[in-house]
Amino acid sequence: MKRIFCVVCAAMVLAGCGAQETFETISDDIAEPVMVQMRGIELELPQDAVAAVMDSEETGALYLCDGFTLVIQTMAAGDLDRTVRGVSGFGAEDVTMLRTQQQDADRYEWVWSAAGEGGDQLCRGVILDDGSYHYTLSVMADADVAGGLEQEWDGIFSSFRLDQ
Repeated sequence: MKRIFCVVCAAMVLAGCGAQETFETISDDIAEPVMVQMRGIELELPQDAVAAVMDSEETGALYLCDGFTLVIQTMAAGDLDRTVRGVSGFGAEDVTMLRTQQQDADRYEWVWSAAGEGGDQLCRGVILDDGSYHYTLSVMADADVAGGLEQEWDGIFSSFRLDQ
């Protein structure tokens, strides 16, 4: 009996000697950046512009004007190539872009041509990049009438700006 008592006592004493695993947790308290509020767009539409045919966050606004179509879209910033491709169908490396500064945003302008239902189309686009969003404006017209619209397009594009 003494032997059993000694064995039980020894087992109890040695039971606490086992290796215990120590766990360490590491936590990074990184705050997710919050998207800034989307800014408004100022634009002088032509007098003959028909009210938006479609107007949604995904597709933007489409206006039918005398001889051309005008599209306004807002997309998340970050990938200029994705935005250029979404507007024109070409990648940023496939077109020649003019980059300038306007207010507190980068302004990118370019032109391209595309095949349309009635023949070739001439198109012009601009992106205002405020760091959080890409605000885009594009116009397209049949190539044979686009030359006569250049002055009107210049007025539309020069009026395209962001609210303060």
